[in-house]
Amino acid sequence: MTAAANDATVRGLRALPHEPRADPVERLKTSLKELLRALLRRAVGVALEQVEHLATSFDAMAASGGFALSGVLGGIRARLAGKNPLWGALKAAVGSLSPGVRVALVLALVLALVLLPVTVVLLLIALIVVIIVAASKS
Repeated sequence: MTAAANDATVRGLRALPHEPRADPVERLKTSLKELLRALLRRAVGVALEQVEHLATSFDAMAASGGFALSGVLGGIRARLAGKNPLWGALKAAVGSLSPGVRVALVLALVLALVLLPVTVVLLLIALIVVIIVAASKS
């Protein structure tokens, strides 16, 4: 090793192998190339980590199912069978829910059916009041 190369190594600078004394521009170019390589390696590493995270999420979703995914697949199955895809999606989505959620859904639908006549009567009364107020102002 030459004295200049040894001196550059001691100071933390590397001389180019084909030149005993690299000028500062060449050292800058070499350093920038190494920096670019390091940045690219890091960027690719981060991208690969994100892809792995996404793949893990897809695996978990496929393993646990979920009512949305079940609904989509049920709609596709119904469409391929020549039936109504909305009905197939609804049946598959409700079928994938837990029993507790199904009971709550049924109770909500029954409550809506029971309260529907009350709602209609209240709307009719409100309409009658609006008509009377409009007639009295004219």
